[in-house]
Amino acid sequence: MNKTTIPFPKILISLVIYFVLPLSAVWLNRFVDSLTITYTLIYSATALILVIINWNVFSLHLQRFSQNIKDCLLFTLICLIAIIVLQLGYHYILKPGGMIVEREILLHYTFFIPAMVLAYSLCYAVSFTLAFKIFVDRIHLQVNESMTILISGFLFGFLCTVGLLPSTFDQFLRLFGYFFLTSTLASYAYNQTHSIIPMTLAYSLVLLGNILLILI
Repeated sequence: MNKTTIPFPKILISLVIYFVLPLSAVWLNRFVDSLTITYTLIYSATALILVIINWNVFSLHLQRFSQNIKDCLLFTLICLIAIIVLQLGYHYILKPGGMIVEREILLHYTFFIPAMVLAYSLCYAVSFTLAFKIFVDRIHLQVNESMTILISGFLFGFLCTVGLLPSTFDQFLRLFGYFFLTSTLASYAYNQTHSIIPMTLAYSLVLLGNILLILI
């Protein structure tokens, strides 16, 4: 993979923010009393903090996307199709449970819809792909390209699963199946384009589509 050099303290801080901040949902929800609004705040804050801390990395990937836009758009389309398939598998086969946007909250707080839509689509996708990039930045594997993609997807997918604190082993396996495949796709797209933006755009669009389906 095409490496940058992120300082270890920044890697540690970024990953702690990404994996620990969502754990505050239970505490924060005592004051908000709506998981949709609670996670809107968490996803927005996570994305904002990660981008600010790692702006040089994020801006570099934006630059790579613009300089190789033809190939990047192609892999954005590939990721889009793959994520749609993963989402279908997530809802109809894996069925791990987890966060669902509450339709009644969206319709009740209409003025807050743009913030919720951005949080559950763009902010979530930016956080995921940027955290993935930060995680793999200093990983050097003496294996071929395919194994590098699979191993990095496995490791990040495992951390994402553990970070959600699944209550049963069955739920762990279902969540891990989804995050392993999603992380591996992110790894593949990053390996091919040297940018996290194609996966970010594709993931954002699919998550946006999920929200629009809820609103219909």
